Amino acid sequence: MDWLLILCSIVHVFMCPFTKVEESFNLQATHDILYHQTGIQEYDHLEFPGVVPRTFLGPIAVSAVAAPFVSLFHVLEIPKNASLYLVRSALGALVLWPLIKLRKRIQETLGQGTSNWFVFITVSQFHFLFYLSRPLPNTMALPLVLLAYYYWLGQQHGKFIACSAAAILIFRGELAILLGLILLGEILTRRLSLLKTVIIAVPSGLIWLSLTVLVDSFFWQRLLWPEGEVLWFNVVLNKSGDWGTSPFLWYFYSAIPRAMGTSLALVPVGMFLERRTLPLVLPPLFFVLAYSFLPHKELRFIIYALPLLNVSAAAACSRLWENRTKGKWRTLLALVTIGHLVANLVLTGFLLMVSRANYPGGEALSLLHKLESPDSKISVHIDVLAAQTGISRFGQIHNHWIYDKTENLKAGSLELRMFDYLITEARSKHAYNLRPYLETHDIVGHVEGFSHIRSSYHHFPPIRIKTKPCLFILKNKYPPEEPDFSFTLRKHSAEILKDQVPQTEVDVESSNYSEIQESPPENSTEIPILIQKLDD
Repeated sequence: MDWLLILCSIVHVFMCPFTKVEESFNLQATHDILYHQTGIQEYDHLEFPGVVPRTFLGPIAVSAVAAPFVSLFHVLEIPKNASLYLVRSALGALVLWPLIKLRKRIQETLGQGTSNWFVFITVSQFHFLFYLSRPLPNTMALPLVLLAYYYWLGQQHGKFIACSAAAILIFRGELAILLGLILLGEILTRRLSLLKTVIIAVPSGLIWLSLTVLVDSFFWQRLLWPEGEVLWFNVVLNKSGDWGTSPFLWYFYSAIPRAMGTSLALVPVGMFLERRTLPLVLPPLFFVLAYSFLPHKELRFIIYALPLLNVSAAAACSRLWENRTKGKWRTLLALVTIGHLVANLVLTGFLLMVSRANYPGGEALSLLHKLESPDSKISVHIDVLAAQTGISRFGQIHNHWIYDKTENLKAGSLELRMFDYLITEARSKHAYNLRPYLETHDIVGHVEGFSHIRSSYHHFPPIRIKTKPCLFILKNKYPPEEPDFSFTLRKHSAEILKDQVPQTEVDVESSNYSEIQESPPENSTEIPILIQKLDD
């Protein structure tokens, strides 16, 4: 059964290989560890540190798994962007290993039938396997959480506490709620004594805390505990709400139903038919309830709850399937268990196609590489939307090219005229922010991103995924012979010798441009918001 989990995980990686802004730190850090190693000054996080620091221990673990294969790719002269698949697969393997161990523990505890249905349900759902290989902070913590579940079900309390301490102190502090509730249940039921808990937890906590402080202080070049700063930012300062807020019950009426699909209806059935699943379901439900008090909500924040909820749904399916020959009604109920998997798969296929259209930045950079000869010496400016929707250092495959992400540059400015190419956001080729380039640049390509979902009774299936232009590739018709990149965050050397092209003076402060600047800017947040909501 394990091959199903592996196969479906690989499908998600190859269908949606690019990553987004929430994944950028871990992905860029993994790239830098693999390619820059001890050259810390070349690391991306020193140029783009983000709002709060994150730990390097996750990227180090992923890099350790991927490094031999990346080295092989280098020897075979396979382009660097192929290493993105290796890194995503390495992370997926780190999560799949404890997930498969957990599946075997479920088999030992609740039987072969529940174990099989656990696999069927997991692969039929979209979000868990979609996130499983994505370098999110939550995914980095997931292997330790799954190992903690495995040791908890096996009553190996020492290893459970050690894994829990690592997950909480290194990666995600909020896991203290979920894993703390499990630990409290073990103490209250006298399966674990308070004294033994303290004896194991204190040294484990000190070891993991010392490790993260030591390693991350080296990479960040200052003394810090990353997850401590994250907790201070999110809990004490309550700044997470600056990135949007959701209603208190949003996890229950939106996130969990989308993540579990039709399997959600079987969770209470499993709790009723198989009482041994009750202690497995209560901790994640209370965790989600407690986490609902934070105003900023995303599905990935509660991804750890899904495996335990799926165990209950799997127990229900197993019991209903085993009783399928005991009457017509039970045969019908057994068919319902099969039908719910089909419904989940239909939903998963639809969401996967939507997600595939959610990474226009990665597609735009790939298109530019196809348009230009790899032997050319090119400079390209990448705007915010492109950088947030798929462009990473793994996609920067030519070392002699300049890839720049300097922000807050005005459309048509002298700084942007230094670059050979621009990857810039626009809703159409007639958009106001492209008008300053009418005389200086040619539009050589564009990429479409997800726009909306439309129902149509004239097509099958009746739901259509609509896209619209969101990124345009502009080629500079008059690139300067000696471009000045002193305004960029990373000081690029202007060693690129340009062809002798006649220089034409274009007044970027023309009357037309002044009129454009006076008009209200377009709302450039629509596409990122749609992307966020659908991937959540």
